[in-house]
Order: sequence, then C-alpha cells, then structure tokens
Amino acid sequence: MTATDVCEGAELKSKRIILRLIHLCYRSHNARHGEPEEGHSIIPDDLFLSTDMIETSLRTEVWREITRPYFETTQSVDDSVSTLEGSVRVRTAGTLLIGPTSFNRQHYSRDRRIIRQSGLDQYLIQLFVAGALEGDCGGQAISVKPGDICVFDLARTFTSSACAGSTMSITLPREQIDKAASGRSLHGVVLKAGDPVTRLLSEFIVSLFDTAPDMESTDTLAIEEAAIELLASGIARRDPEGTVGDPLLAQVLRRRMLEFIDSNLTEPDLGPALLMRRFRVSRAHLYRMFSSDGGVAKLVRERRLEAAYRELMRSASPSRPITEIAYDLGFSSSDQFLRGFRARFAMTPSDARERGLALAHADRSLSDVRAHFAEQTKWLDAEGRLHRV
Repeated sequence: MTATDVCEGAELKSKRIILRLIHLCYRSHNARHGEPEEGHSIIPDDLFLSTDMIETSLRTEVWREITRPYFETTQSVDDSVSTLEGSVRVRTAGTLLIGPTSFNRQHYSRDRRIIRQSGLDQYLIQLFVAGALEGDCGGQAISVKPGDICVFDLARTFTSSACAGSTMSITLPREQIDKAASGRSLHGVVLKAGDPVTRLLSEFIVSLFDTAPDMESTDTLAIEEAAIELLASGIARRDPEGTVGDPLLAQVLRRRMLEFIDSNLTEPDLGPALLMRRFRVSRAHLYRMFSSDGGVAKLVRERRLEAAYRELMRSASPSRPITEIAYDLGFSSSDQFLRGFRARFAMTPSDARERGLALAHADRSLSDVRAHFAEQTKWLDAEGRLHRV
C-alpha cells in the first residue's frame, strides 16, 4: 500500500465521519426557547451557514443536508455546474424563523417522504430578491421573478427549479394564515412585484429581519403577533391569480358559511341546498362566492378530508378505525375516502396515522429546524478552522 493510498483512505474515512456528524443534527430536540436539555447549550438567535466555509468536494452533500428539513435539493437536469452551493442566515422573532438565502442553480422537491420526516406544517413565504423560479404546486404551475413573493404550504408537495439568486424567507404558523384565507388554498400563490401590497409586505419582511436582533424580549410576542396578522392578511387577500378578493360583506358572509360548514361536517345533508336555506342566498350567489374553490360540493369534500387528516394525526386516539372516521364525515365508502385522501394529501390514511404517531415521539417543530441549523453551524465552524490550520 502506497502513501497515496493511505492518504486517500484517510480522506474517505474523514468524509464519512463528517457526513455522519451532519446527520446527528436530527437528534437535537432541545431548542425549547431557553429550556435546553442537560448537556446542551441554548441555540443562538442568529445563525449563519455557507458552503464557502468548506472545501469544494463536500459542498453538495453539506448543502443538501442544510436544506433537507424543507426540501430535497439536487442539481438541475440541464445544469453544467455539478456542485451545489449556497448560504443561509437564520434569525428568530419569537417563534418565527426569518433570514436570507443565496444559492446557485438548483432543483427542489418536497414530496410526502420529506413532509413526513420534517414534521413541518407551516407556510414558507419567500421574497425573491434576485434570480427566478419555475415550479409546480400540486398541479398549479408558478413563475416567480425578482420582487415577487411566493407562498408554499409545507404540508403539501411541490417541485421547483431556481436559477442563481437570493431570497428572504419567513416561516409562518398555519392557523392564522388559514383563518385569514377563509379556507382558500394559498399553496403556490404568487404576489407580483409592483403591487402596493407586495411592496408593503416586502419592506416589512426585510425590516423584521433587520430589527430582530434589537427586539426586547418583552416586545417580541406583540411584534410576532402583529407580524403574523399583517402577513396573513396581505397574502390572503390575493387568490392564486393575484386578483382582488371579495368585497367586505361577502367575505363576512363567506366566513360565517365556512364556520357553519366546519361545525356540521358530520351532517349527511351538508351541501348547497342546506347553505341556501340556512343563509337565504340564491344558488347563483352561492356559486359566485365559492367559484374559486371549485364549488360548494368540492369545498365540503376538501374540509371533510382535512378534518379526517387532523383526526388521523391525533396520537391520542390511534385505535379508532379509519373506516369509522370516513363514514362519520359523510363518505359513502372506504374506496371513495381513500381516493380522495390520496389525491389531497399524496398519502394514504394509514400513512397519515403513522406520521401522527411518529411526530408524537419525535416532537418535530420549527425549534428542531433551529437545532438543525445550529448543529450545521457548529460543524461548519469546526471544519472552517480545520482548513485554516
């Protein structure tokens, strides 16, 4: 065995150890805002990671691991550049994660495996500062240019390809966004640059990132709530085509109807006729109000599927039969329920139940994403010092 063989073997072993250390980041579940587990330190509120900190041969695997909680990152099919590169800075504003990301040309995919593994159920809001993105969000084609704001539902699948550029991203909780949207899907919504609301939201996102380090702890909660309300309202007032939403009175009536629907999902007669009698509206008016949802029947089916999903994700009652859940929510057969569930969530009801049980044990959340980034930062710092020696 030559000296060269020994060196190459040592280098390969070193790389394997490095990659093994990176994967240990998913075992960190100690980021509970000042309540670290014994033997662990509190995660910093400002983290920076960059592939420039390590040697070129390791950059692709490291960048794939850094971005893994959000998506599977690969080289674009038509790209001559073989190395993935990028950087990300993460700051916290209460429970929100916000920060800029830069990247070279690359492809992203969030499939049901990534959804299960990450446990993330929030919205990812991205302001494109430079570059462009083409993607598919559940069958809806999107095109994002500089100055646009794009919305991704992390509970749903999507694929996209981006050219070299940068974004300012913020992760928002689902409940407030869904409430502001009055039940409409915002997955793949693109707010176009130049629109007054888009400009306002863009300036606010950048300002929130800039001021996050200076926030007093006593002000953080109020600022966080105000930020969520502003962003939720601004995003939800646009439909996927970017048109203006319904007038105020129609929105109030729509919200009341949605509350009625959600309270009566187990009612067999729930449908257009019942809503017309209950709210004294014509069929034509009802159709116009829910045309963007594909009609009342489709909306009711979607809400029932979402209710079934929540029930299956509850680890407290895993023994309740799936068929019973389906029949209680108005589905006429288990086959009908299975087809609709798979089409809506890209997984079977059994997969959803398994995911709920897994999440009950893993307790994954945005805190775990911060832990993930913190572990990456520690490793990159150590690796950078190693190469400077």
